[in-house]
Amino acid sequence: MGNKKVDRTKKTLAILLAVCFVLSVTAASVNAADNSEYKNKDGYNAGYDKGHNEGEKQGKADCKQYGIKEILQKIPSPSTIDSWTKYYEENYNKGYKNGYLDGYSPNRYTCLKKE
Repeated sequence: MGNKKVDRTKKTLAILLAVCFVLSVTAASVNAADNSEYKNKDGYNAGYDKGHNEGEKQGKADCKQYGIKEILQKIPSPSTIDSWTKYYEENYNKGYKNGYLDGYSPNRYTCLKKE
């Protein structure tokens, strides 16, 4: 009778150990998933700042030149450097586009509001 309790305890501990192993492997694989959004915030921030400055300049220039006409056809592609990592470049490009729009749009809106 004593052996049955020991065997049952061993089986229970083996099952719990297996469950813990599966959970730890699953958690590790989820953390290792490709979340390029979060891998390089420096790239995103640098791209955003540059895009915002260039978008702001272009928005002011378009306001002066075109007035109330819609003019933004395409966001220009930012220049990149070959030594950047893949994730830095991806995040830089995302940040640049978002920054460009955030810099461009308020200036164009102000222009449209004046007329």
